[in-house]
Amino acid sequence: MTDKDQQKLPILAHPTEEPSVFLPENLLAKASSMKGGSRSKLPACCLLDFDGELVAVAREHFGATTNADWPCFHTSLLVIERDGFEMGLIGGTVGASFAVLVCEQLIASGCRHLIGYSSAGSISNQLPPPYMMVPDRAIRDEGTSYHYLPPAPWIEAGGQLPQILARHAESCGLPVCRGATWTTDAPYRETASQIEQYRADGVQTVEMEAAALMALAQVKKVEIASLLHVTNTMATGDSDFHKGPKDINHKVIECCLEALREAIELGPCR
Repeated sequence: MTDKDQQKLPILAHPTEEPSVFLPENLLAKASSMKGGSRSKLPACCLLDFDGELVAVAREHFGATTNADWPCFHTSLLVIERDGFEMGLIGGTVGASFAVLVCEQLIASGCRHLIGYSSAGSISNQLPPPYMMVPDRAIRDEGTSYHYLPPAPWIEAGGQLPQILARHAESCGLPVCRGATWTTDAPYRETASQIEQYRADGVQTVEMEAAALMALAQVKKVEIASLLHVTNTMATGDSDFHKGPKDINHKVIECCLEALREAIELGPCR
């Protein structure tokens, strides 16, 4: 297949410079009307919890309450308040397409700083799991980013939030590093040859959302960072999926709260 033929593939042939017909603003307005709710002001920042494990901790230990005016049909928005500062939290936003869909709706509602927290696999021997990683670039082996940016193998994380998050993530009680991640839509198609190649390229982790979130941040000119909880070696190790200290979910929420507070206090993003 020639390069010209490849450009005709649907996954690569998106007119990214053209606006969309289906807009999150229109959906939110319709959904709000159908639910009979009001469009109250939402927090200016939000934490997306792809595994949904932070929700119970947020309610029990941080006094999180449900925002009744969040019009999105398929998620609930919790709000954590501390000394006048508010952070949203949405659980279960797993996968690039769903994570970006929810982020689009948050951005349309005025949110400008977002953190995506998810589990990840380790393909590097740099650190033994579990540990935290804040990616500074990602391999675009998923479909969502190609609807936002022209085809390219890599994307870089932008803005100040990733650096701020990496610094605050040290409070989570696990080793923390920066580096490259491999974002894929198909976790059960992570082959030995791919892992070997990406390891040789210096890639440290594999997950499902980071590249798409980086693309969305670049296009929408908002701050989005990913916090990867590296817990496994693709289910090949005896100690895989051990997440560390019992209070790790509490510490993750705490460090994200402080990172988002600092980022917002620094002023407008970009």
